[in-house]
Amino acid sequence: MIKDMIAGLFGKGVEEITPQEVADKDIPVIDVRKKKAYQQGHIPGAINIPYGEFEKDHPKLANLDQEQEIAVNCVIGASSKKITRLLNEAGYEKAKSMKGGFRAWDDKVEKN
Repeated sequence: MIKDMIAGLFGKGVEEITPQEVADKDIPVIDVRKKKAYQQGHIPGAINIPYGEFEKDHPKLANLDQEQEIAVNCVIGASSKKITRLLNEAGYEKAKSMKGGFRAWDDKVEKN
């Protein structure tokens, strides 16, 4: 039981998606980085809900379909796992953490 709680806290078992898949599929992105980091650069169309302000019923989630695939990104992919777990528990079962976070997006996504 304690092992499951710890896994939940750290996002273990959360599905991941690569930055290239996010770009190719053109799916909604929730960016949980701080507002200043978001303003300095973000995935086009990403919704910014900073980690410290995230709630399962945040108003910015209202326009997202719980049945659609959603990517969650942070700086390196750790905080996004925790938020993805919360989203999964709130009914967003297709939410996935973006592997490597925004750094991976910035470094690896082919710009067309």
